[in-house]
Amino acid sequence: MFGTVTKYFRDKGYGFIRGEDGKSYFIHNSNLDDEYIESGYYVFFRPFVNDRSDYNAGDITVIDAPERNRQHGKTHK
Repeated sequence: MFGTVTKYFRDKGYGFIRGEDGKSYFIHNSNLDDEYIESGYYVFFRPFVNDRSDYNAGDITVIDAPERNRQHGKTHK
């Protein structure tokens, strides 16, 4: 499933993805597989269920990272 990272708290090790189905999925840093994410990133992920929540995200892959396309804080058109 595809989605957008809505919040990611690097210091706390968790965040949320808004999936293409409109639901909010929980991200834990143990499910990132060394992938670097930030709020606003467009990602592909595998939804899964565990004993704490029905909406979790795993196997996260960054598809588009808006700030990777910027230099010195400015966007190029």
